[in-house]
Amino acid sequence: MSALACARVRVLLEPYVDGDLALADPGTAQALRDHLLTCVDCRRQHEQAVSLPFRMKALRSPSPPESLISGVMRSIAPQPQASRRAWGLLIPEALLGAFILWYLSGLDGLSALASGGWSDLQGLAFWGSGAAPLPSIPVADVLLLGAFIALAAIAAYHLSILAKLDQIPVPDLRERRRA
Repeated sequence: MSALACARVRVLLEPYVDGDLALADPGTAQALRDHLLTCVDCRRQHEQAVSLPFRMKALRSPSPPESLISGVMRSIAPQPQASRRAWGLLIPEALLGAFILWYLSGLDGLSALASGGWSDLQGLAFWGSGAAPLPSIPVADVLLLGAFIALAAIAAYHLSILAKLDQIPVPDLRERRRA
């Protein structure tokens, strides 16, 4: 094979350093070696090209310490305090429940409320059918009904928030690293 020009050597230098040129075209690889023996500029470029891959191959990526993985997991994992704080949202329900229990004052109050509520519903049903006039419902029953509706609405909202907190997935970085 004829001697290679410097421009051609510089084009072939990368595949030569990687070892691909010797496999693909051994004659050209030999011509490039012969050129490097006689050309100082191309030999200097070859030395620079050779030194970088060898330096890169010599570098080893250290394994991250276990404390790094656990620290990252702690920083992105939901905090137990957040869940405890979320349960604090149920305080209004507890206050409304305490008010209702105070008003009912035991089983006598509960049975009176149940029988009064039943008679109120019957009165409304008879009124709706046109068989009776609109019943007068005691103000206390309306107050309890409003408190119960407020309690149910707030509890449903807060329970939906708590359900969302429990559904937040915690990613496992160890599994990603292995993949």
